Amino acid sequence: MRRFFTSTQIYNPKQLDCDGFKAYFCEKMKKDGYEVCDADSAELSYVLAFSENCKWVTLSSESYEQGNRTAQADTARIAKMLKTTCINTTVIDSDCAMLDLYDDKGKKADTLVMGRADDYLGDDIPAPAKAVWEQFLSADSTWEKFMSVVQGDYVFVEDGLSELAPVIGMDSGNILFEYEDANESNENICYLSFRRTGFKK
Repeated sequence: MRRFFTSTQIYNPKQLDCDGFKAYFCEKMKKDGYEVCDADSAELSYVLAFSENCKWVTLSSESYEQGNRTAQADTARIAKMLKTTCINTTVIDSDCAMLDLYDDKGKKADTLVMGRADDYLGDDIPAPAKAVWEQFLSADSTWEKFMSVVQGDYVFVEDGLSELAPVIGMDSGNILFEYEDANESNENICYLSFRRTGFKK
């Protein structure tokens, strides 16, 4: 079955565990004018997916299924709020994937495109910027390996994303994670709900 989904990868260089990252995220959300609440009164609801020895945390939301504008705006806001790099990952019909990288100021720094994207973007698809992506390569990876994976030919682009993940320090399963995959019994999954307070600090 072909897939459409959007999620956000949050760079977590200190490799905070689930509890540590949750506390940090909630603290920053409070400064941004949101307080933790129960799911029934939430304006924003997220699910976070963690994995051991991984410098990235995956975030998704049920609202992301409505379209990618909400997810992109969220990715930019979270990158600026946490002062870190975030990547908005969008898979279109398992044909292609677009990874929009936002810097710690919430500005889009680059877009990486994988798969059969010419039907959606035309023939003029730029290569990923080495200066932007090279800093995230894992210790045993090279730029040549990175580009080989990015330019690979895949029946389903998800296979390419699974190969790309460890090259840039991500988890192969979590890069494909979406909201509906969440399971409350999974100790590596965390649900967070927020409502607006109107008071930014």
